[in-house]
Amino acid sequence: KYMSSGYPASETLLFRCIGSVPVLAFMLWREGNWSLATPLWPRVLLRSLILAVAYLTFVLAIAAMPIANAVAIYFTMPFFVAGLAGPLLGERVRFHRWMAIIAGFIGVMIMVRPGVGVFEPAALLALMSAMGYAVGQMLGRPLSQKVAPIVIATWQNFVYAGMAIVLLILFSLGDFGSFSHPSLVFLSRPWV
Repeated sequence: KYMSSGYPASETLLFRCIGSVPVLAFMLWREGNWSLATPLWPRVLLRSLILAVAYLTFVLAIAAMPIANAVAIYFTMPFFVAGLAGPLLGERVRFHRWMAIIAGFIGVMIMVRPGVGVFEPAALLALMSAMGYAVGQMLGRPLSQKVAPIVIATWQNFVYAGMAIVLLILFSLGDFGSFSHPSLVFLSRPWV
């Protein structure tokens, strides 16, 4: 949230990725296998892209709204996970779990109070982030049984960095005008 007031989203994301490289390299070294090749690379790539968008939408949301509200909306992610468990993983969610999910969702709605005052569009970014992370969890579960977690994490870091570089180039070369919404300012700000 602090970084969103003076830096672009692409720069903060890129430095997050650069900071992860030594940790990932150390873990790859400990595993003794530097190969990131996997026959399941399309699924790993798809999951990484979904999670990159989910990460970006969350940081864009907190640029415009209180962190507590963004996190409260993000906590709808377990509801999405339960809802997707049946169609994507073939798992049955029992009635009492659905009642708990509904009660939790009502709690989130009471906390966020949609419709009270001015609606903040960034709330939709936080909701999109929750949905993206839920889909990422669904894709990650079967992948982690066939692909080493460090390989998945390293691919994800490269995809995050790639997205940051694309955003950096896009908003450095293109003139999209000026924005007033904090999320769009954070997204479109040039490199500092």
